[in-house]
Amino acid sequence: MSETKKLSVNYAACIGCETCEYVCRFANETPRIHMARTRSGLMVPLYCHHCEDPHCVKVCKQGAIVVDAQGVVLLNTMLCRGCDSRQCIQACPYAAMFETDKGVMLAKCDLCAARRRAGLEPACAEMCPTGAILYAVPETLKKAETPESLAAVERVLAHIRGK
Repeated sequence: MSETKKLSVNYAACIGCETCEYVCRFANETPRIHMARTRSGLMVPLYCHHCEDPHCVKVCKQGAIVVDAQGVVLLNTMLCRGCDSRQCIQACPYAAMFETDKGVMLAKCDLCAARRRAGLEPACAEMCPTGAILYAVPETLKKAETPESLAAVERVLAHIRGK
């Protein structure tokens, strides 16, 4: 069995061009990767890290968030409708759950499930002009880390967590 691929953003290489959000909107109608402006003014993409032990799944009382056999954290929007607690938004350490502009629905990355079924990569990884978004096995992602990319991740996480 092949190792499950993950998505990773090298924030040190990201130029904040917003291509990932736009291509995600094109592929999914509602973007599942979302650009945010840090306190220092940089635009950075926020996305689901498809955690091994996802907090969002634990707090979802509707059973709308599940982990599939490939380790992808999925949101069933039909089960999500009507939930007013939005605990999943608060539980996500990566600010990856988004309220849509389509009423009370939420959205989150599913690693472009339809594209993956067709043998394609997630659209954001395929279209990123700087190659900052990688879709690869964890070992490859680990090898791509640099001191600069790790420092950039820490800056983005500090922004998300308000530190």
